[in-house]
Amino acid sequence: MANVILIGTQWGDEGKGKIVDLLTEWAEVVVRFQGGNNAGHTLVIEGQRYALHLIPSGIMRPGKTCVIGSGVVVDLKILLEEIELIQKQSGRNVLSQLILSDEAHLILESHRRLDQAREQQRGAAKIGTTGRGIGPAYESKMARWGLRLGDLLASEVV
Repeated sequence: MANVILIGTQWGDEGKGKIVDLLTEWAEVVVRFQGGNNAGHTLVIEGQRYALHLIPSGIMRPGKTCVIGSGVVVDLKILLEEIELIQKQSGRNVLSQLILSDEAHLILESHRRLDQAREQQRGAAKIGTTGRGIGPAYESKMARWGLRLGDLLASEVV
């Protein structure tokens, strides 16, 4: 079986989501390996619009396995809202197709607040962050003190 990797080289809104959606037609597994909910892609299926930010677009195709990998930083509130919205709009059982890595790091409220405070402090030198805590969540990951999805299942940690 051949593997296809799509790499964006323009650092942003370059249409990767549309290409991924086309490729998911024949793929068995669609993996999101990094990033957070700062970007998104919109699918229109049978006239219904679906805005996805964390869940791979393959979720809209029957029988496809979608993976949120260990390199993704996950805002649980956003993920749960996205799952609920897709299920409500499409009637699909999203969880039957979705695999979450227990190694994926969590975006916490402290990450969002830090992101927003830093941006405000920069004044005219703002970098244009979305303020969703993605950068600080990756800082926590690299510093090896961030919380991961799997930590929520470990009773000693929670």
